[in-house]
Amino acid sequence: MSDGGTAESQSEVTTDDSVTSWRDWLPHAGIVVLYTATVLGGLTLADEMATMGLVLFEDPGNVGNVGVFAVLVLVTTGVMLLAFRYEVGDLLVRAFLLASAGSLTAAAFVALTGIGRVATDGAALGLPTGPVSVGIAVGTAVVLWVYPEWWLNDLAAVGFGAAAIPMLGLGFAPLPVVVLLVCWAGYDAYAVYVSGHMQELATGLGDLKAPIVFVVPYSLSYSLREEGLGLAERDDEETGDSADGHGNEPTDGEADDGMHGVALLGLGDALIPGMLAVSAGAFLDAPVVVPALNANLPALGALVGGLVGMGGLLYLVHRVEGAHAGLPPLNAGVLGGYLVGAVAAGVPLTAALGL
Repeated sequence: MSDGGTAESQSEVTTDDSVTSWRDWLPHAGIVVLYTATVLGGLTLADEMATMGLVLFEDPGNVGNVGVFAVLVLVTTGVMLLAFRYEVGDLLVRAFLLASAGSLTAAAFVALTGIGRVATDGAALGLPTGPVSVGIAVGTAVVLWVYPEWWLNDLAAVGFGAAAIPMLGLGFAPLPVVVLLVCWAGYDAYAVYVSGHMQELATGLGDLKAPIVFVVPYSLSYSLREEGLGLAERDDEETGDSADGHGNEPTDGEADDGMHGVALLGLGDALIPGMLAVSAGAFLDAPVVVPALNANLPALGALVGGLVGMGGLLYLVHRVEGAHAGLPPLNAGVLGGYLVGAVAAGVPLTAALGL
């Protein structure tokens, strides 16, 4: 699960050995499509974001950027955990997440169309400054607040995730982004399997119905507005085990208690791996093979490797019951694909790793 689409991630999907039919795999195919669309969107917007100056760090080669990024994410995570644990400020957290979603959606619109304006430096980086972009940001946030249905949240998550990926990826040259992927995969595993605070964060964020997680139901009759994700209830019903996102056997898409099963993937599981693809296209000296994406072979390798890692993640969650950290298999796949693509493009591994 991702904490507002920043960096922390955990994938929660059904883990029942009886799930064998192609119909039961459709929600997970939907998750793969949403993941791929978000990363491709980030690659598509990378050139425009660079031209506009919408980059998180001005010195992308500085490995210290990893520490700054980590502090920003961990402080945000800590504030959210305190809000959820003591049941204070939930509405403020939701308002912050939806305002961020609206602002990034406006930034994506400006980058894609050239219509509107957003701030390009300082603490206001990415915030809308013109009437058109302000209108898009406010309109997006209001619609998501009033009608937080799963399919609408998914569309919003793809849109603002596509804007966030180049803002992050262009701020990290190969060495810092490789360090970030390795460190964050380790942290994600610790947060899910050791400390367990990611489950607590996931439960709190699930109640907010904000577009910081991809949701694909087993049944089209599912409604996020009416049912929510129900992670807290599932935790209570399970005998001490982590919630698996639904707590049911999705043979017909509905549990005995009337709750529908869903497949979930935190938005951070797309943002963090997608950063390497954008960074590869921007900083590695390799021929561009897909001009529309500004993608060279290392960037495409990172994209394909992420899909391989996604396959490994889906296999894991269907074989082992419980919540699982998404970034270890995803980041391993992305790094492996990136290095294979670098070798295929004739880029020395030392250059690909930024050494």
